[in-house]
Parts: sequence; C-alpha cells; structure tokens
Amino acid sequence: MKRLKALLLAALVCMSTSTWANTFLSDMSDLWWNANESGWGVTVTHQGEVVFLTFFIYGADGKASWYTGQGTYGGKNSQGAYIFTGPVYQVTGPWFGATSFNPANVGARAAGNMTLTAFLNTATLAYTIDGVNVTKAITRQTFRINELLGEYKGAMKSTQAGCRAPYVNGDFNDAVDFSVTNTSSTFSMRVTYPDTSFCAFTGNYAQSGRFGSSTGTYICTGGVSGTYDAVEIEANISGFIGRYSSSDNFCPSITGRFAGMKK
Repeated sequence: MKRLKALLLAALVCMSTSTWANTFLSDMSDLWWNANESGWGVTVTHQGEVVFLTFFIYGADGKASWYTGQGTYGGKNSQGAYIFTGPVYQVTGPWFGATSFNPANVGARAAGNMTLTAFLNTATLAYTIDGVNVTKAITRQTFRINELLGEYKGAMKSTQAGCRAPYVNGDFNDAVDFSVTNTSSTFSMRVTYPDTSFCAFTGNYAQSGRFGSSTGTYICTGGVSGTYDAVEIEANISGFIGRYSSSDNFCPSITGRFAGMKK
C-alpha cells in the first residue's frame, strides 16, 4: 500500500506553480508588449500586492515619453484575472549627460490612472493620460528560452481528489530527485522517489517571458499513467520551480507545486 501511495504521488509530480520573487500572487514581473505593435511596451515589477509599471510610449509629436504607474491588487474578476489599479505619473528630470545629478530637478506629475487586468501570460492594460484613454491587449515578451537542463534535489506538494483508493486523497509532501531537459519546443522530466520508484514526463515546451509551460503525458512504475499541464516553470542558478495539474488512471484530479535545488 505504501508503494502504491508513493507511485500515485509521483504521478502528481508533473509540475507546479511558483512565485519566485513575489510571495503573494503569481508574479507579473516581466517585459510586456503587443506583438502586433512592436516599438512600445511596459515593464512590470511585482512586489507583494503592488505592481510598478514603466511605460515606454510616444507622445503626439512622436517623441519618447516617460510615464510610470503603480497599481495595487484589488482581487480577481469573475474570469479569475488579477486586477491592479492605481495612478500614472509623468516624470521629468535633469539631462542624462549632465556632469552632475541634481535630485531637485526631478519631478513627477499626476497624469492619469491605470488598470492592469492580468492572467498568467496575457493581460489587458487600460490607462488614461491627460484625458486620452487607451486599452491594449499585451503578453509577456520572450527573448530567450530558459534552459532547464540539470539534476535537482527537491520536493513537491500535491493535492489529490476523487482517487480510486480513498486513502490517497488529500494533501501530500514528498522529497524527490528531478532530472530535466528541454528545448524550445520539447520537455522531459524524470522524478525519482527514495524507494527508486519513478515517473517520466514527456511533452511540449513553450516560453512566455520569464515563464515556461508544458503539456504532455507521464507514465510511472506500477502502472500509473496520465496527462499533465504545467505552468510558471522557472529556473535560475540555484534551481527550478513550477506548478501543475494532472489526471491519471488512479486519480482524476491532481494539483500541486514543485521545486528543486540544482545538485
């Protein structure tokens, strides 16, 4: 029975959700743009319940204009999107080539307001500057694929429901070893438990700004097999994290998070 439980938990390992720099919500920090309107965008820095936006846009004269916005989290809408609202400021200051910087010459003028309605990788940015209303669909901008290749030692937390064996329903935490590889379009991960049972995951891979995602199938020792959907996959010099949902031939509803430190 313990072995079956371990196998079922391994199936959950598929992936997890992460908030690397921010511990309150999914992290909106990234460079965002509209792919059909290359040339402008916003950078978003997310800390706690606040997002700070830097707009790189242009005025009526075609010249670059400098605006910032600060939005505070106000909850989710009926579709589950995060809502941030707050003021927009126009910022001025001393010439960048001046021999010295005088803080007294820095000014910030209240110019309007903004609302960021954000899902994980897509968002709507609505803002008003000096009475001009703008609404844009934006997405995270991708420059490079995040390379996940490595061996990791870590853990995963999972929640299982509707399982054929009632005792494997509920919340679980397990120590595991990860072996991960990916390309710009493929993903594979082997998860090994202390008793040497394992699950192998194979699927596609897509990068959206800082986050990766993967969907595919997995198979485990003991006859467990199913499908998974992983999002918010990130890696840095120390390790990787993510979140997942999955369904297999023993448990129809599995969700969880995983994290691994690079060996």
